[in-house]
Amino acid sequence: MGPANPFVAFSRWRRFRSHFGGEGLTFTELSPEEQADPVAFLLGAFFSPSEASQGAGREYMKRLESRKEDRDRPVSRDSAVAQLAAIREWGVVPAQDRYDMLSKIHQRTLIIQGNKDVVVIPINAFLMETHLPDAELLMFPDASHASHSQYAGRFLDYARRFLNE
Repeated sequence: MGPANPFVAFSRWRRFRSHFGGEGLTFTELSPEEQADPVAFLLGAFFSPSEASQGAGREYMKRLESRKEDRDRPVSRDSAVAQLAAIREWGVVPAQDRYDMLSKIHQRTLIIQGNKDVVVIPINAFLMETHLPDAELLMFPDASHASHSQYAGRFLDYARRFLNE
């Protein structure tokens, strides 16, 4: 179980981050079951299996459904396929100087990550924090890819502070 304070990144991961690459950034195709039930897929991919996280996911779905005007159109299958192709291409990390380009980015950067993210594995957030010259990492416990939605209030408080500094 992660720390109660999401602002504390796990120091034990820091010892290991130099041994891991940016792998885990490519995805397989969605199964027929995942395609048939997009809500179940979203809850499974974006929220951890714990009851608390799944409950936060259900609340997130209610918030999505509550907006009646000015809604974005649903993502089409063609758009989703194109996004997966772009992620696969981007996710190919060179064998040498893997993170060299990150050191050239000097913009202050806030990295948001769930410690149980199954879409982009958490080690990638630690790698970005390590190689971006001015990065802050906000790691949320018991959260997957939608950690910013699961902890919406905490995320907004931190994001406002970050943007106002």
